[in-house]
Amino acid sequence: MSTGFIPLPILTLLRDTSRAMANPQETSLLDRITELRKKFDLSERQLSIDVTGKPDLIRDIKRRGHLPTADNLARMAQVLGTTTDYLLGYSKDSEQVRSEVGLSERPIDLTTSRSEPGIPLVGTGDCADLEVCDESGKMVQIERSSFDEDYHVRMIARPPALRGARDLYAVYFHGESMQPRFEPGEVGIVDPRRPAGPGDYVLVQLNAGDSDEVVSVLVKRLVRQNARELVLEQFNPALTFTVPKSRIARVHRILQQTDLLFG
Repeated sequence: MSTGFIPLPILTLLRDTSRAMANPQETSLLDRITELRKKFDLSERQLSIDVTGKPDLIRDIKRRGHLPTADNLARMAQVLGTTTDYLLGYSKDSEQVRSEVGLSERPIDLTTSRSEPGIPLVGTGDCADLEVCDESGKMVQIERSSFDEDYHVRMIARPPALRGARDLYAVYFHGESMQPRFEPGEVGIVDPRRPAGPGDYVLVQLNAGDSDEVVSVLVKRLVRQNARELVLEQFNPALTFTVPKSRIARVHRILQQTDLLFG
């Protein structure tokens, strides 16, 4: 039994919600989405992009009565830090249930395959500090790294759990700002296709300011985001700060140990 088990088949849940959508007094799907969206300071457009990569999901739910697919509903729950049961009104508790142990029905395949391509370790290096604004409004300096996605230092072995995953790349961690989570010289694997939500560790690609060319990257923890800025956290020294969206080319999620083991 997996930790993401839903008591009723998801198709039945969506059908029940579809009937409720016909009468606004019988459903709180949009209210629940709005409540959590505002908690994380997300606009309807940004939430839609975080879930589907497109800006129209919430608009379609509101204006056309289009319900999210099972996959989109699950991704929305992940981004909003809640459960599908809560969004659909089957639970009053918005918090995700976390256990110190978990079981998975998915078998773990520890064999390797030579037909699977390796993961490119792209070029990164120490770079000048970046001046940003912390939450008190004070300008501070934070560590950033140089980034050259066209230069591959070498190819690293692909973990079995990531077979078939596309567009993965790996980076060396530089500097001490994320210690003890990431030590200098460690390698992290980045998946551009997985949406990043609050609490995830991310690699933020910064543009040149006057062009879209990516010139450097930040490795930090995502606190929240809105249409104007990203709020990020570093550990050493402890600091929470903002980066304007105008300086950001892409935000990619850094895979954690459970992703590498179980996919």
